[in-house]
Amino acid sequence: MKLTFMGTAGARFMVAKQVAASGGLYIEEGDTRMSLDPGPGAIVQYAQRGIDLTTLDAIVVSHRHLDHAGDLNVMVEGMTDGGF
Repeated sequence: MKLTFMGTAGARFMVAKQVAASGGLYIEEGDTRMSLDPGPGAIVQYAQRGIDLTTLDAIVVSHRHLDHAGDLNVMVEGMTDGGF
């Protein structure tokens, strides 16, 4: 299993100012790829690392706080190639 921290910021101040990235966690296990808690800036973190969102198999949100789900909508758009 490979875990990549896309960001570890959690406090509202850190999220709002992006003092530290809050993009959650990228997980690879065999052929399965998933995003856990894609907070604000997640899509930028994935792009900077060259990870193609269309290769994601799942997005998991542990709970509905902004720092865990802020980029959920845009990540789903990227994962599904805009729904096409």
